[in-house]
Amino acid sequence: MRSLTVAEARALDVDAVERLGMPSALLMENAAAGVARAARALGDSFVVLCGGGNNGGDGLAAARHLGRRCRVFLLAEPDPERSPDAALQLRILRNAGHTVVADPDRVPAAAPGTVWIDALFGTGLGRPIEGRAATWIAAMNDATGPKLAVDVPSGLDGDRGVPRGASCVRADVTATFEAPKVGLLAPSAAPFVGRIEVVPLGLPEAP
Repeated sequence: MRSLTVAEARALDVDAVERLGMPSALLMENAAAGVARAARALGDSFVVLCGGGNNGGDGLAAARHLGRRCRVFLLAEPDPERSPDAALQLRILRNAGHTVVADPDRVPAAAPGTVWIDALFGTGLGRPIEGRAATWIAAMNDATGPKLAVDVPSGLDGDRGVPRGASCVRADVTATFEAPKVGLLAPSAAPFVGRIEVVPLGLPEAP
């Protein structure tokens, strides 16, 4: 199976935007549609936990695809300068009247069987997860219902396949973009990754 390092995945995104001319918002939209498809295969009601970066933007866009049966919790507001696509997705959701609960100390419990979607941190995370984010991850891991990670489980090193600290999502399914990150295929990652589903970003085939 083809795999990508974190650096290779970033370079792929940059190439799509700068050489091919694909809007970064289109890449996010394609990623989110694939995440929503993977989520629907697991159930019909959803909780999505979103961070303030582009991984959170993927989750916000996926929530729009999933509709009113998706509850959205936002760890931090996206910075329009640093993460303009994520900020756009949040604005669209709010303009549509979709409730987004921002900055709660605890994520409320969900009914058994609810699908939990981890869109907190992507491949750019370079530190152990602490504070409110760690509380959210603990609640997700303890919840009854399938867990779906967006690109990589939050807290897992995408290259080495080991948690960066004590807090790491334990997913049943990881919907990873374009190709698995090399760390997802490491034996040490198996308890956190679950089944890998590859979500294409709509990139054209090379000649």
